[in-house]
Amino acid sequence: MAGNGIPQFTKNGAIGSALVTAANTSSQGGGTIATDIFKAFTADASNGSFVEYVRFVPTATTPTTTTATVARVFVSSVASGAVTSANTWLIGEMALPATAADNASTAINPFDIAVNLRLPAGWTILVTNHAAPAANTAWRLLVVGGDY
Repeated sequence: MAGNGIPQFTKNGAIGSALVTAANTSSQGGGTIATDIFKAFTADASNGSFVEYVRFVPTATTPTTTTATVARVFVSSVASGAVTSANTWLIGEMALPATAADNASTAINPFDIAVNLRLPAGWTILVTNHAAPAANTAWRLLVVGGDY
C-alpha cells in the first residue's frame, strides 16, 4: 500500500506494552532484549508507525514501594537478541521516584515521555530502568501511537 500524503496521518491506533523487571545501567543502548532491555513496541512491518509517547506506571503484586530509578527509552533497528550502540539509540530518559504501588488508599500517577517520532517499518521502542526493581514491583510501560 502506498504511504499517506503530507501531512501523514496514521490509519490505525497502535499500542505496545512491556513490564520492566530487571536493571540495565547502560545509557548507550547495550543489552539483550527480554533480559535487561525490554521491547515495548514494534512498528508496522509494511509502512512503519508513529509513536506519540511512552507512559511508565509503577506496579506491584502486593503493597510495596518501588525502587527509585532512571527510566530510559530507546529506538532500535533490532527486534530480538543483543543490541548495541550501533543499532540502538537513547531518545529520552526520566527520573522515576520511589512510589507506593498497589496502595489501597492512594492512587499512583503515571510518568510520560513524549516521543513524537516516525519509526521505519519493523523498528522497535526498547525500554530500561537503571536500578533493579524492588521485590514484587515492576514498571509497566504503555507505548501509544499509530500505524501508517
